[in-house]
Amino acid sequence: MREKVKNKYHVDVKIYSKEHWSLFRKLREKSFNYMQLLSRFDPIIYGSIARGDVHPKSDIDIMFLKPINEFHITNILGDPFQKWIVQATPLSAIKGVLVYYDINISFPLIPLYPREEEFYYFGGSLSFDKINSDKFIRTPGINKQLLYIYPTENGHKELRITTDNASIIAKNLKIKIDTILERIRVLERRDKIGRTGIFLKRLLRPDDSFGTILNQIKSTNPATRRRIKRQKI
Repeated sequence: MREKVKNKYHVDVKIYSKEHWSLFRKLREKSFNYMQLLSRFDPIIYGSIARGDVHPKSDIDIMFLKPINEFHITNILGDPFQKWIVQATPLSAIKGVLVYYDINISFPLIPLYPREEEFYYFGGSLSFDKINSDKFIRTPGINKQLLYIYPTENGHKELRITTDNASIIAKNLKIKIDTILERIRVLERRDKIGRTGIFLKRLLRPDDSFGTILNQIKSTNPATRRRIKRQKI
């Protein structure tokens, strides 16, 4: 079930239990081990695993912000359980996703727009270098409930982001205010009308290459073809 956005006046302080810290450390250790194997390709982790507000169903997501050949990953980690091509909207970059049994590894098949890179900073992200220096470091970010999560020694503080406080939070996260305002519009609209669809999501066969399937999609899907042709903005 999709998480509902919180009301605009929500403010709270969370104190983590021993079980929460144990889960966080378990998930972070696992993600660190994968990132260490892939460290020369500059991976990041993002979302709750970076912020620390994890729960039992939290995904472990590793992302590369630059296009990378899938074989650089599979030569290290072996064959994945599943392979997907995903395009969230007609204007979004097309991504490849390798699904291992306990982790998802994503990478753009074409260059990301700067605003798409900022999406990962919006949600909170950490590079391998930062985790390597402090394995359990946490970072601020915004979750799908539009809550700004700010880590504290014992847990986190949370504040609902709105158009009124967007400029302050944008400075804290070092991203453009337009990125925050766009995510507010998108998530509030999605919460209101209940749309959850992804523009393109295709499961590949084990022997399919991302490049070959992307070319097939490009030849039959005008929206994807236009996105591939666009320059970075």
